[in-house]
Amino acid sequence: MKKIYYLISLVVIIFTLGSCKYYKELIILNWQDYISYDLIEAFEEKNDCIVTELAVTSNEQMYSDILNRRVPYDLAIPSDYMIHKLRNNNLLEKLDFSKLENYQEDMFVEELRELMNANNEYIDYFVPYFWGSLGIMYSTKNYPEIEDIVKEHGFAVFFEDLLPKGSVVAMYDSSRDSLACAELYLGYSLNTKDETEIKTAFNLIKDANFTYWGTDDLKIGVSAGNIDVALVYSGDYFDAYYSDLEAEDYAKLESYGIYAPTKANNVFYDGICMPITSAEKDLAYKFIDFMLDFDNSLTNTDAVGYCPTLQSVYDYIFNSEDYIDITSIEAYNPVLIVNEAKNKAEVYKDLGNETYKLIESEYTKVKYI
Repeated sequence: MKKIYYLISLVVIIFTLGSCKYYKELIILNWQDYISYDLIEAFEEKNDCIVTELAVTSNEQMYSDILNRRVPYDLAIPSDYMIHKLRNNNLLEKLDFSKLENYQEDMFVEELRELMNANNEYIDYFVPYFWGSLGIMYSTKNYPEIEDIVKEHGFAVFFEDLLPKGSVVAMYDSSRDSLACAELYLGYSLNTKDETEIKTAFNLIKDANFTYWGTDDLKIGVSAGNIDVALVYSGDYFDAYYSDLEAEDYAKLESYGIYAPTKANNVFYDGICMPITSAEKDLAYKFIDFMLDFDNSLTNTDAVGYCPTLQSVYDYIFNSEDYIDITSIEAYNPVLIVNEAKNKAEVYKDLGNETYKLIESEYTKVKYI
């Protein structure tokens, strides 16, 4: 998941008969459009509180915000490698799972648990939220042949002269994800610390001279036919898909698609964590438990567009005729990548501060020098 977001901040003071009623506030550091606002309202009403979401553009920004204690964040939803980094730098509370009535160790999708167990040194610091993969979102509006090219060549379309002349090619504006795209093409590990490999990958990105860099706007550009090919997260496509489906714009739906290479790819998961800044821990535990409820998780899945992490919700969706339009799109299901790619379905890991400095330095050269 990795986007551009907005801030919702609500302060409610109700005066009744000359007295003031105090509302507890739960502050969540999150991504845009990454939760059902109906659920937030339901939680507020149930717990007589206010939920405030503060938005980030990247995992790196999330780390900086927590590190600098800009706000007393009660919960945050970072990605796998950032959970690891936050834990390694003592910025997360270890969760007390006894406070989560809905939590069970085996409640998450089996293939996801296997990926999590590979990093079990920080498994006590988060509860899985959504998971997905990198994908190539494409438009056939201008060049119908692009779909076949993307599905045949995968990540190579970003670095080789394969697309029709004049194609608009966009890259996700994230150091870790743009690097991953090049690493997947070159056959490198997504967690390499080798300086030569990292510099080679960024030189490849620089030479590609992408038409456009973006985040949330990429899915909009592709769905509108203004961008022909873009690196996105799998859920970005489904955000656009749900929007056009709701608008009953079926002709538009036929003009774009997504392909998630299964032979080698990044499989990511995001988790709900409790930063050490949390001032409302009891309310934070109630929120996590609320999101682990089957009905609430299903509602959230319908709203967000990413693949659910709860096995019960996953099974329900993949066995329901109501979801066939979504589940028939391979990019929706990370399980396919895990099963086909095997050891080449990589989860990002914390690479350490020195490697991060190298990555950010090379990324700056690509973008601004």
